[in-house]
Formats: sequence, C-alpha cells, structure tokens
Amino acid sequence: MTNRNRNIEERPPDWPAWNSDILSVRSDTSWRAKYRLLQSWYRQMVIKAPAGRYRGRYRGNHLIPEWVAKDPHANFLTQEVSNYVDARLPEVTAQGGVMEETRLRGNLLSSQPLCFNLFGQLRAFPEHAATVLGTSFDLDIEIITAIEVEWAPNPAKHLGDRTAFDAYVEYTTSNGRRGFIGIETKYTENFTQQDYDRPEYRSVTEDPASGFKPGAADVLKARSTNQLWRNSLLAASVRKKEGFDVGHVWVLACKGDRTLTRAVKTFEGQMDDPRSLLRVANFEDLIAEALKFPDLAEWASAFDSRYLDLSQIDMT
Repeated sequence: MTNRNRNIEERPPDWPAWNSDILSVRSDTSWRAKYRLLQSWYRQMVIKAPAGRYRGRYRGNHLIPEWVAKDPHANFLTQEVSNYVDARLPEVTAQGGVMEETRLRGNLLSSQPLCFNLFGQLRAFPEHAATVLGTSFDLDIEIITAIEVEWAPNPAKHLGDRTAFDAYVEYTTSNGRRGFIGIETKYTENFTQQDYDRPEYRSVTEDPASGFKPGAADVLKARSTNQLWRNSLLAASVRKKEGFDVGHVWVLACKGDRTLTRAVKTFEGQMDDPRSLLRVANFEDLIAEALKFPDLAEWASAFDSRYLDLSQIDMT
C-alpha cells in the first residue's frame, strides 16, 4: 500500500469538512451545487466517511474506494435496496446493459443509486407501491406485477440500440387492462447531451400510433430533448409491440428543476396530445405519499433526508 493510500485511509471523515470550499465544483450550477453539498453533508454526518476523489480532486459526494470495499452498501438506504442491487447488477450486465459499479456504489450524487434507493424499496412492498405510484402519477394502478431498475427490452425488436428506462413498472388497472411506466430519474444531471438519430427512431416517430406531429424528429433529435425523445420512442414501441393497453414515460425530478421544464415544453409541442406519452412528477410528492404507510415511513423519511431536505445544509 502506498503512502498516499494510507493517508487517505487515515484522514478523518470531517476533513475536508462537508461544506469546505475545497469540495466545491466550479462548473456546477447553483442548483447542482446545493444538492452536491447535501450529499457531502450526508456522507460526513450519516455515513461518516471521508470525501473521495474524482480526477484527482476531492469531491464531497464521492466515497473513497477503500470505504466502498469495506462497506459496498454504504450508498444504499435499506437492506431491501442493498439486496436488490446485489441481485440486479449481474442480471443487467449479463443482458448487455450498462451499469458502472464504481458510480453505483461510490457516487452519492448520481441518479442511478437514487433510482435503486427509490424503486428497490417500493419493489419490496408492491401493494403499497401501487397506491403510492398510482396517486403520484395519477394513474389507475390496481396491482403491480413487476418493478425493475435499469430495464430494457430486446433491442432488435424495438429501437436497435441500448436505450433503457431507469426504472420500469408493469401493472394492471382496476378494469384489468395491462399498463406500464417507463421512468427516467433526474436528480441533478442534465439529459444526455448527444444528438443520437437512427432510422428506427424515425420509424417510431412517424407511426401515427405514437402521436407525434409531422416533422417532430427533426426538432426532438436536438441535444436538449434527445434523451426524452428516445425514452418516449421506447415507450411507444413497447406499448405497441408488447401488447400493452396503456404505457407512458414519466420523468421524476426535484421540484423547481427549470432545465427539465424547458425540455418538456419543447417535447410537448411536438405531440398531438401532450400527455399521451410523456408526463412529469416530482420526488417530493411521491415521498409524501409513501410517508402515509407505516411500512414505508422510516425509509421515506430517510430518502427525504438523503436527497431532498436542503434545510440541513443551511444549518451552521
């Protein structure tokens, strides 16, 4: 072991302090900086781990590799979530999916562990999840039949690429119709800033059943909406080819996310019915619903403290 690694191990968890300027990231927007600081607070005060490094610089939202090796579940809120992560990771990898284990286990700010911390817990309580998601998403959900994180269908049957939903929920309605929700979780990251385009995308967009206006592909392929477009195309394709009666993409984000609002407005302008395919909800309302269930209350409170309650970083 090098002296450098030994020094990192021996460094106390309160240095640098969670709110130290050493941990700030100059390129962060004020929005992202707040949530990065919240994760730094959580790392030091709850996990009690020292700050890790990213590209050689201290980052308050990162765990050091030695800490992750000692406690690979430090980034997860409950045993149910940890068990699901351990089971799901090799499944996704075997299916050709993309999951960066270092980011999943060591980056507190990433939306991927957030998604596991949310849907990994709801998956363990499907009856409660039906009510929580039905209310939060304004959908008729009678029974949930499946919840998975990092889900994608057979690419050859749909878009021909690796487009995937962050989370996927299958359900039946009160009158027996089959439905699904493809979910994109957006914590502080921007949507993927790439202008991907494929013939399969154009084919689904131009299908009248998808509900897009003529020429929508030329607008939505832009970087600001490309990820929303691809997720929505995947939903439209799954809805049609897998025999579902109902299917939507939902973007879950924090209240007040202006970058999301702008992208969604552009997307909706290219739909015949703006709510036919893409809808938006927020973490705050979903967690408020979960808090109503005793079986979920402790986890929901922990999720709020971990990801949403910015008052904690205002305390001095």
